[in-house]
Amino acid sequence: MKRRSLLKAGGLLAGATLAPWKPALAASGSGKRFLFVVSYGGWDPTKVFATEFDNPNVDLERDADWGYAGDLSFVDHEDRPSVASYLERYHQESVILNGVLVPSVAHENCLHLVMTGTTSSTASDWAAIIASQHAADHHLPQVVLAGPSFPGDLGGVVTRTGASGQLEGLLDGSILDWSDVATQAPERFAEDVMDAYMARRVGASSAYAVGQRDATLNAAYLSSLERAGSLKDLVGIVDWSSSGGLSDQARLAVDLLSLGITRCATLSSGYSWDTHSTNDTTQSGNFEGLFATLLELKAALAATPSPAGGVLADDTVIVVLSEMGRTPQLNEADGKDHWPFTSMLITGPGLTGGQVVGGFDESYYGRTIDLERGTLDDDGHDLSVDVVGATLLRLAGVDSEAWQPGVGVLEAVLDEG
Repeated sequence: MKRRSLLKAGGLLAGATLAPWKPALAASGSGKRFLFVVSYGGWDPTKVFATEFDNPNVDLERDADWGYAGDLSFVDHEDRPSVASYLERYHQESVILNGVLVPSVAHENCLHLVMTGTTSSTASDWAAIIASQHAADHHLPQVVLAGPSFPGDLGGVVTRTGASGQLEGLLDGSILDWSDVATQAPERFAEDVMDAYMARRVGASSAYAVGQRDATLNAAYLSSLERAGSLKDLVGIVDWSSSGGLSDQARLAVDLLSLGITRCATLSSGYSWDTHSTNDTTQSGNFEGLFATLLELKAALAATPSPAGGVLADDTVIVVLSEMGRTPQLNEADGKDHWPFTSMLITGPGLTGGQVVGGFDESYYGRTIDLERGTLDDDGHDLSVDVVGATLLRLAGVDSEAWQPGVGVLEAVLDEG
């Protein structure tokens, strides 16, 4: 008997205010799920996104050329065939953002800025905010498989799987074997009985709760107990491990989205993007590997059922970013250093795709734009990280003004019809 069934059989969940495990996202006003893919170190947009062929102040590879996919333009190169394949296949649902302002050149500050729009230590990142909306509909609203996480005061919705399988170890009990002190785990049935006992005690406490705080805490414990039990029932069904590679992270993320366990997941394409030397070779290989995996990810989303019906590709947005850009010119070590203007790629439903928004001036600074039309405008608005964040929140059906007061939204990329 599964743990939830055991608790129900004993009447221990009766009267408790519990969040059912159901994919009710579509009823929340936005059925969109989100995958954030972070490339640590600061990528070089001139390898894919920044088509600065006519800019004498920018060093591009001599054998690079213009690439086109519908109305989308990009930097094409024979060593990066997966870039062209991805954009040719998914250009109609993709938006490239160029000249995104990240007002820092320090890695940690830039990571915080690109994920939250601010350097405030209390700010929550976009994934945590999105996951916090109707979080009760998901056992693990946001899962961090790899990469940065800035939950702020939303830590209750964020779960790290752990680089060494810590989450899986917690669920199947094997984490007890990691201790230097020998510990005997109880049998599963004994563990169920203990959980049932605790549920009964908390249920009794709820009946005599004094004040709203006690009632809320009791209900939260019962909800946590039920969710933990349901996750343990998935041991052997979900392969929680990932070797650290982006492909494995993508596989696990697709599984969790499909089961309705998760709404947002954060992934990382690795740590080798900080190319102060041998920039062209390293960045080119990184981008080819990244886009090859994005092709796999999109294929998996298209072949995997969504809890809301249809397939995951119908309701999953992929946000691909790095914390900063690289300088326009090569240094003496054939590298490029830190630069506060970068590019991003967003693919998925709800976008007015097939467009490049923003750009760079002759000094390789980001151009200002008209947020409503998405056109370059010398009297317009910086395409800053907080604007990007507010736009992602709107795309997710979240009131961006509540989290980013006074920050404009890039209306030009949203298809809200």
